[in-house]
Amino acid sequence: MTEQTADVIIIGGGISGTSAAYQLARRGQKVILLEKRFIAAGGTGRTGGIIRQHYSNETTIRMALHSLKVWRDFDAVVGGDAGWRRTGALVTVDQRDLEGLKANIALQRQVGVQVDFLDAAAVREVAPYLNVEDVGGAAYEPEAGCADGSMAANSFAARARDLGATVLQGVTVTAVTTAHGRITGVETDQGSFSAPVVVNAAGPWGARLAATVGFDVPVEPSRHQISVFHQPAGALPTGHPVILDFVQGFYLRPETGALSLVGSIEASEAANQVDPDAFDEHVDMDFNLDMANRTEHRLPLMGAARVGKGWAGLYDVSRDWHPVMGHMPGLEGFICVFGWSGSGFKMGPVVGEMIADLATGERRCPIDPHPFRFERFAEGDLVRGQYAYSIIG
Repeated sequence: MTEQTADVIIIGGGISGTSAAYQLARRGQKVILLEKRFIAAGGTGRTGGIIRQHYSNETTIRMALHSLKVWRDFDAVVGGDAGWRRTGALVTVDQRDLEGLKANIALQRQVGVQVDFLDAAAVREVAPYLNVEDVGGAAYEPEAGCADGSMAANSFAARARDLGATVLQGVTVTAVTTAHGRITGVETDQGSFSAPVVVNAAGPWGARLAATVGFDVPVEPSRHQISVFHQPAGALPTGHPVILDFVQGFYLRPETGALSLVGSIEASEAANQVDPDAFDEHVDMDFNLDMANRTEHRLPLMGAARVGKGWAGLYDVSRDWHPVMGHMPGLEGFICVFGWSGSGFKMGPVVGEMIADLATGERRCPIDPHPFRFERFAEGDLVRGQYAYSIIG
């Protein structure tokens, strides 16, 4: 293959890479996206797909809100179908975490999120099928919802192609090439590609790729399971709210076909470290049983649910559960964006804009990626949420 040249090479065809390709192509950049398998083959294609704004620091709240405005009008803003469904979301806590929840709601409102505090009785008014005996209160986001990872990434990739980007699947990057302290391109199993800017959006493979050019990024791939339950007839209304249950440490979201997708939000997820090229993509039976018990406790009518065919996907978990996003020090033209720790999909639209800013030197996106710089780990300036009850941002 003859060497191909570009303004920007993007490695990885997940939501971050495809969104960045779309945004860069919109700005007239010559973009080549390289994906070693197929679009959304990694974590994006196996995401739970929850679109929420419930974060506990201002930067991530602003990012989630900015992205929501794209998700809920995806076809008009981007073009194509992302599988968006508005469901609303309930974030439940016990009495111990009640004050933290209320403070978090106040912060979200300051940023512009539509969110209300509900006591246990009000939670039952929104979702009368919930058991609230151990619930101190909840945050209710009526604008939250769900989207489909594969549909969204493929829509971004298609729009990037429409705007002139080259999207190549089945191409494995074997090396990032450099000269005199700056990026020159990449080597692949199908030839060489040259560009002054390379974006490492390789998700669970991102740290491994960064290490080939001397960066020890504290991000590890971990296995995240999702159970699928067939709802008993009449147990839940169609499109019921997403439930983020901090009392028990799990989430539940509706899916078409009277299904519920259920997974863990506990910090212990980070311990399930795996080789991203060789991990069990099926769900463990003990995990199904655990999620079934938690689900039945919160939604008693789900006690008769049947277990469906779930799956396991990948998180790329950083030391502080927040991404690495920015220019890598000492190597001009090398940008990393990975380590989302399970929160990357919902942020996809705004991340594309932020990466386009980094790659071009422009500043069109109103959100500064500085808090997510790689250097923060050495500086001891980790990104932390405001409130201890939340380990998901």
